[in-house]
Amino acid sequence: MSNSIWISDYDIVHRCKTDNFQLSVAAFPGKMNAKFLSQPKNWQVAEWNLEGIGNREEFYIRGNDLVERYTSDEDKLSTEIYSRVLPDLDGVELILSRQTSTLDSDAEMALKFRFDDANSVITMNATGQWNAPGLGHENRAELSDPMIVAIGCLDAIQYAVFAYPGDCASILAQRTNEETVEVTIPLFSLHLEKGVIRRSRIQFVRAEGKDAMEQLAAKYQAFCESEIPLTT
Repeated sequence: MSNSIWISDYDIVHRCKTDNFQLSVAAFPGKMNAKFLSQPKNWQVAEWNLEGIGNREEFYIRGNDLVERYTSDEDKLSTEIYSRVLPDLDGVELILSRQTSTLDSDAEMALKFRFDDANSVITMNATGQWNAPGLGHENRAELSDPMIVAIGCLDAIQYAVFAYPGDCASILAQRTNEETVEVTIPLFSLHLEKGVIRRSRIQFVRAEGKDAMEQLAAKYQAFCESEIPLTT
């Protein structure tokens, strides 16, 4: 695995590359944007972003982590994002936290994933079994227990988005056209008291082979049972 930082005239991009994927993270004014590319074909699987978080104040690479801190002068909120490559190199964990320097602040924000070449979308029911493919006649589903969406893409690999139990009330999966699926994860809906830090965890993982869906189910169970990871 390799980590690098590339600096242009417009933004700073972090690239982390493994045999299976490349993660690229860029900071723009008020926005973080990440792209996940399947290797070796360098084909974009998914893109996710956070908006309204202010300017990036600090960033550094530590081991398999990219650490970013953003500050919004408008609402006095600081946002910290860890983009952490998972130990088995099958995806990325996002550890997000927010802190305010004022009383009773509204810290809510939405993490949005977009898949532009989604062949299938599958959700899981409360018993841990996969539902039939699709999102119903409205092409959208609000998921609260469990919060997991699996996407089958053009590279014949299954990808999934996990939200850690209790970190948000629900997530929304919707197919916006024949090719595109969007997953919206609302975070930090509770108001923050001064100095309080709230944290949320999201995983984006991949699996391939005939038992790919069983692999994803096992990865989600392990995620739910995992301890809160250390950050620095």
